[in-house]
Parts: sequence; C-alpha cells; structure tokens
Amino acid sequence: MKGYLLIILIGLVAAFVGILPLIRRKADRYLYLAAFVFYLIMPYVVYHISVPGIPWWLKGAVVTFFLSLPLAVSAGRGNKRCVFPLLVMSVVVGAIITFLGHFLL
Repeated sequence: MKGYLLIILIGLVAAFVGILPLIRRKADRYLYLAAFVFYLIMPYVVYHISVPGIPWWLKGAVVTFFLSLPLAVSAGRGNKRCVFPLLVMSVVVGAIITFLGHFLL
C-alpha cells in the first residue's frame, strides 16, 4: 500500500512538472489535461515494465519518451510549438520518475 501511495505522489509531482512548459507555450487546455494524465500514470508504467538491456537509470526516460510520441503527434496537429517541449519534458520527467522511484521505493 505504501508503494502505491508513493507512486501516486511521484505521479502528481511529475504531472505538475511536465505541464509547466505547456503552460508557458499557452497550449490547448485539452493538451494540458492529456499531458497531466499521461505523466500521472507514467510512474506506475515505469515501475511495472521490464526493459531488457537498459540500465535502471535510463529506463524511465526511454519508456516515457517512447510512450509520449503519440501524444506529441496529436499535439503537433493543433499547436506545433508544443511538440519539442513535450518530448524534452518527457525525457526529463522520465528521469525524475526513475530516480525518485529508485531511491524512495
């Protein structure tokens, strides 16, 4: 139970950090919501997926980047200014998720 509570708290931190560049770029409110929900569930996905051949410190960044590609494609349709910050923040937030999970869980 404690592990799931920490995953939810890490997800909330990741979600708020992940949408900051989108707020600066004045993205669509649906993109805010989609990115928030995406980053909220990413810690659960990162901690429960097994990726062979990737070290623990790189797993979160890789998984979050590849799973954020469909979100970036859909964001690029409406607002092309938000694609690059979304992809960069997916790597940064994925690294944050990995390090927080490694040292807290």
